[in-house]
Amino acid sequence: MIGPLLQLQCVTIRFGGLTAVSEVDFQIGGRELVGLIGPNGAGKTTVFNLVTGVYQPTSGAILFAGQPTANLKSNQLARLGIARTFQNIRLFASMSVFDNVRVAVQLHSPHGIRDALWRGRGFREGERAVETQVMELLEIFNLGRFRAANAKSLPYGDQRRLEIVRALATRPKLLLLDEPAAGMNTTEKVALTQLIRFIKDKFQIAVLLVEHDMQVVMGICERIAVLDYGIKIAEGSPAKVRADPRVIEAYLGDELKIQN
Repeated sequence: MIGPLLQLQCVTIRFGGLTAVSEVDFQIGGRELVGLIGPNGAGKTTVFNLVTGVYQPTSGAILFAGQPTANLKSNQLARLGIARTFQNIRLFASMSVFDNVRVAVQLHSPHGIRDALWRGRGFREGERAVETQVMELLEIFNLGRFRAANAKSLPYGDQRRLEIVRALATRPKLLLLDEPAAGMNTTEKVALTQLIRFIKDKFQIAVLLVEHDMQVVMGICERIAVLDYGIKIAEGSPAKVRADPRVIEAYLGDELKIQN
């Protein structure tokens, strides 16, 4: 693909008198791993909601693979190749691990209600193909042994992985991860960073990461953008962002004090 996969062009969104995101320019290449950081309330999750169609910008434009996304709904954007996870895990808690992923795989299923009612040969073959895809994904992420378990019964770290697997089952070109390290201990965070690298390389996709843990962000992101009060104040390599006086003042000051 020629050009960026995702482009935000002077994107602004206002809620009444509050400007949550102001004239943000930002882009991601087809196989980049990019971080989006900033203090609480900086507008990071709002950007995710704009990209995934939860909100529409007040002004500016968002393009995905060169196509404007204005007025497209979240399910339509998922079909185009945008998938996300959430800061608070949103699995179908009472459904099995298998069915959580199956729902996502079926996003691209050619079979409709009529096929399901008639259950002809094509439908049966399609169902077997779906089952194969689900199990392949579960095995890749070492979740196959939990196939029949309810999602809510999994340990916290495995629930996080399952949510990522479900997102990957939609066959995204861009995966948005919203605070994936939230609630994890140090060992789990190390495993998470390895998992994110693996996902990017294995599935050859772009990843946009919102995360407060700077060791995670600085350790895996190729490029980082920084928001403060909805305004992008810096962008560049981890080293460049870490040394930027505006970023230190707005966000990293306490973090650097802790690490030093």
